[in-house]
Amino acid sequence: MSEYVPYLPIMLDCRARPILVIGGGKVAERKIIHMLEAGAIVTVISPDVTAAIQQLAEKGQLNWLKREYRAGDLSEGICSPLTTEATVDASIAECSDTTAHPLGQSQRYLLVYATTSLPDVNQSVAEEAQRYGIPVNVADRHERGTFINPAVIRRGRLVASVSTSGAGPAISRRLVSELENYFDEDYELYMEFMYHLRHHIKRVVHDPQERRRLLEQAATLDVLAQIRHKQFVWWDEEQIEQWIIQYRGR
Repeated sequence: MSEYVPYLPIMLDCRARPILVIGGGKVAERKIIHMLEAGAIVTVISPDVTAAIQQLAEKGQLNWLKREYRAGDLSEGICSPLTTEATVDASIAECSDTTAHPLGQSQRYLLVYATTSLPDVNQSVAEEAQRYGIPVNVADRHERGTFINPAVIRRGRLVASVSTSGAGPAISRRLVSELENYFDEDYELYMEFMYHLRHHIKRVVHDPQERRRLLEQAATLDVLAQIRHKQFVWWDEEQIEQWIIQYRGR
């Protein structure tokens, strides 16, 4: 029985940050879609990729280095189709060691994913990543990496994730399905309204205790029920001010 790993759940801001994916199959494709949704700058190293990954490369939405992984790939700076003149096939970007980051300087990879069908290659990627102190995910042997990706559901600002710590993706998918039924699409509007209300309160109420009390009161509003019964009407700033006056000092 493998050792239980007490993973630390964390939410990463990957906007404009470089992520490297070694491998171009279906596993890589699924992970890349989530990376792009998070705003990451994705580089893929693989001699072959799925049709979907190739299409993303042709659109300039990711960098594809059409070759095998080489030792030292993780030490190089990232590249962008916006800054390189070299192309392979249909506008597929190929990077050199000296390619600049779009912001004007090279950046080390924030995360690395080893997703090839070759265990030895994945192991080499994992070892190199750990030498450089870069978090690495190993698709075929999660215990060889330093992080795993949970199954996720998104309802606007609400993000809920599930991890079975290696017990199996089938179980994660079943649990996510149950959460999707609980956190239905009405939560998207609900979370957006609560964000709107919270930030208005934080902006206009300066006393910390009063602000905390109003935020706790806001959490008791029956907005979600109103949304579900098609009775909710968005509050403008004047309505929020009236609500604050009503509950202030209570």
